[in-house]
Amino acid sequence: MYSIIGSGRVAHHFSHYFELLGLPFKRWWRPRAGQDSENPPFEEVVANSSHVLLLISDGAIEPFVRENWTVLEEKVRVHFSGSLVSSVSIGSHPLLSFTSTLYPAEIYPRIPFILERDRGQFHEVLPGLENPHYLIDPSAKAYYHALCVLSGNFTTLLWDKFFCELSDSLDIPQEAGFLYLEQICSNLKNRDIPALTGPLARRDLGTIEANLKALEGDRYREVYLGFLKAFGLNPDD
Repeated sequence: MYSIIGSGRVAHHFSHYFELLGLPFKRWWRPRAGQDSENPPFEEVVANSSHVLLLISDGAIEPFVRENWTVLEEKVRVHFSGSLVSSVSIGSHPLLSFTSTLYPAEIYPRIPFILERDRGQFHEVLPGLENPHYLIDPSAKAYYHALCVLSGNFTTLLWDKFFCELSDSLDIPQEAGFLYLEQICSNLKNRDIPALTGPLARRDLGTIEANLKALEGDRYREVYLGFLKAFGLNPDD
């Protein structure tokens, strides 16, 4: 039996997933300041659990375990942080972005989990789940998570900038950009062909210089320059 600790998005999603699977669990979270808790005592929630999922913020995981060590010592303690390596909890990172809206049922079994090598087999860490799973060395977790942030968080900022500027600056409906986004995602998923197009792929310095001029005064001009540098292009050369 599981206990799920946390009140955030990930805890919400995995409570839903466990319900879909029919896996027994109890859920507990610490009430916010000034709020009354409707939860039973923490010790009561986890008493009959073999596995405790610590779906709380990265910085709170180890202090929480140490604070409740007498209750948690005999439990399998699992956290979902993509970057934390802890001696008091096993890392198993679900490789997906979680919003405030629950996903269709078919999404959850497809979520890959990234586990720390030599910290237990997947069926031991998360019994009852049959998701795809992969192992990495704990020393590689910081790099792995940096890649997740680069690819997921930063591209989200770029796409949000694109859609907002379409409507706010150019009076173009945001929906006009959806096909562009869908095709770029499709190109990226087809690893047999180069996905990159446009002036970077062509190394078209004239167009790049025009882009940079158009972005003068925009904070994202530095982002454009940073990507040029990462790609190995310098318009000043």
